[in-house]
Amino acid sequence: MKTKTTGRTLMYVAASAILLTSSALFISSCNKEDVIDPLPTNISTGTDMVDIGGTAPTWTIDKTHSNVGWETFYFGSNALLTGRFNNFGVTLHFDQENPENTTISSWVQLSTFNTGEPGRDAAGKCGPGYMGVVFDVDTNPTPDVYTVQPASDTAWFNSTSTERFGSGYVARGTLNFKGVEAPIDLYFEYAGVHEYASTTGGAPTYKTGFSGQFDMKAQSVFGVTSTSIADLVKVKLNVNAKKI
Repeated sequence: MKTKTTGRTLMYVAASAILLTSSALFISSCNKEDVIDPLPTNISTGTDMVDIGGTAPTWTIDKTHSNVGWETFYFGSNALLTGRFNNFGVTLHFDQENPENTTISSWVQLSTFNTGEPGRDAAGKCGPGYMGVVFDVDTNPTPDVYTVQPASDTAWFNSTSTERFGSGYVARGTLNFKGVEAPIDLYFEYAGVHEYASTTGGAPTYKTGFSGQFDMKAQSVFGVTSTSIADLVKVKLNVNAKKI
């Protein structure tokens, strides 16, 4: 009887050990952090060339289907505040085969800040302060007239280098925001060129797209004084374009 009990106990111990090991492997696989590794330098991903804007563009931005958005935690620790900018532009030379030749110059007009809530977005309200927009107020005549101080109204990103990275690319460059310049890494992916048949029987159209994101320290680096946002602000870009 003692022998049977011992054998059964050993069987339970072995089964428990297998179960614990399996659970540990499952938990570790679920909790594994995503790691983005640079692609090999000799990889060839295509030979597309896309020129948006500039002096001899072959593509034009489809602004209706493009956007520049941002997100940050409300008061630094609550749910996300999100918004977009209504006015923006980009000049892009993208060389898929030789990404080191890629250049990006883009801008947003900060006073076109838009969260979809008029009580927050209008001049004189709290919203524009999230992005550091400064207004001069003329209280005579009534109603008040708000004039944007030009130095606070535009942010620029200009790349200095581009390389393949992870599943896409990283453009390293400088963000000029509120007159302060700081280095920024813009991570982006390329959607490729796609052909679409004409619905009217004419020539086909060609479209492409880019999606990217960078992080900025709005308060500690760029001097935004609003306490309604966190220091970390994520800026997300989606640029669709069509061939001229």
